[in-house]
Amino acid sequence: MYFSEIKRGVLDMRKGEVKGRVLFSNIEDVKKSYDELFVEFVNSLKIKGRAEQTIKSYYHHNNYFKRFLKEKNIKYCNEISGKTLDDYILYLREEKHMTNGISINSYIRNVSPILKFGVKRRYIAEDFIAPVVQEEKRIKEIYTPEELHDLLEKPKKRDFTTIRTWTIIWTLASTAIRARELRELKIKNVNLLDRTIAVQKTKNKKARYVPISMSFAPVLEEYLTIRKGSQDDYLFCNVYNTQIAMSTLQTSVKKYCHSRGIEKCSLHLFRHTFITNAVNKNVSPLILQRITGHSTMKELSRYYNNKTTDLIDVIDEVAPQTSKKENYFKKRKLRG
Repeated sequence: MYFSEIKRGVLDMRKGEVKGRVLFSNIEDVKKSYDELFVEFVNSLKIKGRAEQTIKSYYHHNNYFKRFLKEKNIKYCNEISGKTLDDYILYLREEKHMTNGISINSYIRNVSPILKFGVKRRYIAEDFIAPVVQEEKRIKEIYTPEELHDLLEKPKKRDFTTIRTWTIIWTLASTAIRARELRELKIKNVNLLDRTIAVQKTKNKKARYVPISMSFAPVLEEYLTIRKGSQDDYLFCNVYNTQIAMSTLQTSVKKYCHSRGIEKCSLHLFRHTFITNAVNKNVSPLILQRITGHSTMKELSRYYNNKTTDLIDVIDEVAPQTSKKENYFKKRKLRG
């Protein structure tokens, strides 16, 4: 009887193995539409607490990918493979006339996590490595000292909208804060006594303090006097005392820049300018990282690699010299 029970147990185990294999093979054979996959993917992001803007970005890029799948008559996940992304790159180049590798890679980066999620869920049978298009390396423009001077100079108009925009530009230029972080600032986050701004809602979800410079402090103090409001109100608000919209933020800064005769009007360009100037003034990477809120040194390392002041210091020592030791630039200046 003992051996018969063992035999029965072994048979039951084997049946379980067979049932398990059938079950897992059925998972692979489940026909899940791409739309269903995307809904599950977005829900997983919400569970993880990912930023609303991140989710919006996936929605935006997903619309292009859905149109591509429709044109290719691809409806189900098991029809997607690594080659699908290669075809998608050609689609972006030919149908959407994208030639910039940076833009194409941005679209691929926003689609591949969705497909990887599908692979993990076993809706997509084939795992793959997301292709990367070679990017053209360009030197980004920054605001010149003259342009910053014109933008930061006190405006003659004293209405709330003008003073608000002027203060926003001072904040972006003096702290390297991201535009989306700036929108989330509350009045209570500003401490003029300690000369700090507490940035609570950040891109990487790590709160940080940014310092307030001596030149920026009186600007912020003047704005707060005009702004008034309670501690829980947004620092930069609209006329209804609610959070300023991103579109309003972009439009107001653009108009202000143009009114000062400056065509550059990118919000992010203030951050880029701050970091570039800090690097050229030999600010410690660790201190700069604490100010900018970069989660890793990878992004900041690009700025240090493109540093030009060291190159200029070295070139006078390395380049051929004339017999006469003259200061060419001083000479030119005197003649002018």
